[in-house]
Order: sequence, then structure tokens, then C-alpha cells
Amino acid sequence: MPVNGPPDLDKLVADFFKKIRALFQKKPPTWQPTESPRSHYSGSLAGLISLVVIALWVLSGFFIVNPAEEAVILRFGQYAEVVSPGLHWMARFIDTKYLVDVQKIYAFSLQGDFLTKSSEQDTANTQTVNITAAPVPADQSKNIVNVELNVQYRISDPRAYLFNVMEPDNTVQAVASGALSDVIGQMQLDDVLTTGREALSLGVLERMKIILTPYNTGIDIMAVTLRKVQAPDQVREAFNDVNRADQDKATYIQQAQAYASKVLPLAQGAAARILADANAYQQQVTLSAEAQVAKFQALLTAYKAAPVVTRERLYLETMQAIYANTNKIFIDGNSNNLMYLPIDKMMRQEETPPARLGAEANEN
Repeated sequence: MPVNGPPDLDKLVADFFKKIRALFQKKPPTWQPTESPRSHYSGSLAGLISLVVIALWVLSGFFIVNPAEEAVILRFGQYAEVVSPGLHWMARFIDTKYLVDVQKIYAFSLQGDFLTKSSEQDTANTQTVNITAAPVPADQSKNIVNVELNVQYRISDPRAYLFNVMEPDNTVQAVASGALSDVIGQMQLDDVLTTGREALSLGVLERMKIILTPYNTGIDIMAVTLRKVQAPDQVREAFNDVNRADQDKATYIQQAQAYASKVLPLAQGAAARILADANAYQQQVTLSAEAQVAKFQALLTAYKAAPVVTRERLYLETMQAIYANTNKIFIDGNSNNLMYLPIDKMMRQEETPPARLGAEANEN
């Protein structure tokens, strides 16, 4: 009977019942002095028992693999194959099966006290290779922190999971503990308690994958979640203050960014307006200067053509512009005529509105 695949169950059952019916419907044999009826009956019974045993053996070899499982088949104690979900058959007492759930997510928690890197180690790491840092006392070189970690994994290779490593679940827990100790030993205590939690989780995840890969355990690490990190009781309040300070810092930064987003557009608008005014004033001054230059160039041309006339005209225009804005009266001193000019009234008339002048005239 073939071993690699299940036989046709309907055919086996039909053949079995066909043989049973043939056995009971067989005509009794003719009498022979050399063979007793008892011996013939014993042979028929033994054949029937053999057929029943074979049928039970065949039927007992059928098994079902659930959709979330895979079955590892051993033949005479050696690996044969891995079968997928569905109905399968194996030779009972020759093959052995191990069902492995390959979709289940296994999880365990790891909690304990671990040592972090000290500040003295940072100073030692910054030294050159030829300089050896002074030894640091054991009670000052490390800081203790309590960490609770949750690790999730699943079985990716059933054969490797069953036969490559003894007690793979315990192995994963031991690897997680070593990876956590290794990663947290390279971090500062304040980083572990404040901003370095995500880096710690990712570091433990990557470290576990690196350690498990050479052993081919058939286990895939899905996630590492940092559930709790606590400082020692003696300094827990101080580190809580640090956490609150970091939260206040983030709040102030957000408030400053909101204020900047509100004030900055106004300042940019004012700057753009001032720049536009400056550009307009620049254009105005430039055009005025160009006009003055053109005027003086035209005057220069006229002066070159008639210097005396141009000089006299410039003098008269200048004196006219000056006298037009003054209230002083100039009289030629060589004249013998006596002139009376009511300068004070003239000045008051210039300062008095026309309506007031009309009213004074009516009074007089």
C-alpha cells in the first residue's frame, strides 16, 4: 500500500465488504477424509480476523490537519515531510505525526531589575585609545531599573521548531532576557525612563532576531512591547519630576509654535508693506532727481546761449519767489516821497478770514 498519499477510502471499504460477502456466501466444500470441518472453520475465521485488523489499521491511519496547523511526519523515527491542512493518511505504527499551530501568536512577559550604563562610561568612551580611564567603583558605575517586557512570537518552521532546539519556548525567554540586558546596558537611566523607551523595544527586537537566526529555531519574533519601566524607589520622585518637566517642555514648544504661526504672517505682511513703501519712495526720489537734472541741463543750455539775460531772469525769478512768501515792505531810500503804509493792518488783513473783514467794514 502506498505511503506517500492516502488511498481511495471508498475503494478500500468496497473491497473489504466484497471479501466478507464472498466468505459467507461460499459453498461448503465436498467431504474429504484428510481435512476435518473444524480445521476449515478455523482457517476461515483467521482470514476474517486478518481482514478486520487490516481494515482497522488502514482506517486508523487517517487524520485531519486543521487550517491553522501543519503536521510533521516521521517515518521510523526520521523526518519524512510536512503536510498542509486537510485530510491525510499515514501508516500507523510506522509513521508518527506532530501537529504544530503555525498561526497562533505565543506571548510571555519578562520582568526584572537590569543595569543601565553610567555617566562614567560615557566619559571613558570619549577618551582616546591610548588613555585608560580610572576604574569606577561598582556601586557608582551602574544604575538599576525595573523593566517589564512583553514578547510575542509565532512558529514559522515546524520542523526546525521541533527538532533543531531543545525546549524552544524556554530558549526564546532566555534570549529575550539576554537581549534586554545587553540593550539596556548601553543606555542611560534617564533615557530609559523618558525618551528612550521606543528605542529600547526596537533594540531588543532586533537583538533577539540576530541571536536566534544562527540557531534556526523556526521561531519568528513578532513584537516586543515595553509595558513598564520604573526607577529605583530612592529616585523615583525625581525622575517623575523629570518626566513632568519634559511634558511641560513639549507643551511650551507647542504654544511657541502656535504663537509663531500667528505672529509671523503679520510680521511678514508689515515687512512687505514697508518694503513696498520704500520702493515707491525710491522711485519718487529718483524721478524727482532726474527731473531736476533735466531742468538744470535745459537751463545750462540757455545760459550758454545768453548768459546775461539768463542771469537776470534767474535773479528776478528768485527774488519773486522770496518776496511772495514774506510780509516785509522794502522802500527805496533815495526817494524823497513820504509813504505811509499801515503795515500792521495789512498783516491783520492777511490773517483775518474774509467773513470777519466784511463784518468789520459794516461796523465802520
